[in-house]
Amino acid sequence: MATRLEFEQTFPGTADRVLALLRDPGFVVAKAEATKAFDIAVEVDESGDGSGVITSTRSMPAEVPSYATAFVGEHLTITERQVWSAPAGDGSSSAQVTVDFHAPLTYTGTITVRPSGETTILVNRGEFKASVPFVGGKVERVAAEMTEKYLAKEAEVAAAWLAN
Repeated sequence: MATRLEFEQTFPGTADRVLALLRDPGFVVAKAEATKAFDIAVEVDESGDGSGVITSTRSMPAEVPSYATAFVGEHLTITERQVWSAPAGDGSSSAQVTVDFHAPLTYTGTITVRPSGETTILVNRGEFKASVPFVGGKVERVAAEMTEKYLAKEAEVAAAWLAN
């Protein structure tokens, strides 16, 4: 059984500005650093039609309950890959997302970007799957909670960047 995630973010700015921000390697590094990440690497591969792939790797302290430490260690190395579609005429876009925690835990999902006046709404949907006997569901729930905190911090960092 997997644990579902659905988390909505509101970014101040038009969809084209938000999509450009999400693909800015400096922003990807800044949001990772804001969540105590280190050893951050970002690669952005954009196509002429506005589609693209963002791959980032970061390490961070594994702030997990003691029962999960045996499975993940003291630090997590996280590799995230977002495969973005070209924006539609209204500026909306979506990405297929995979996250490898380099532990017995994975995430697959989508990010949907839709304009909403002078703001942009991002909806993150997906599921965590832990292949850990007996405590897998607990590990998934902790990962979902931590991801919600990460996405809330991402929105804070984005608001500061877009204000400039």
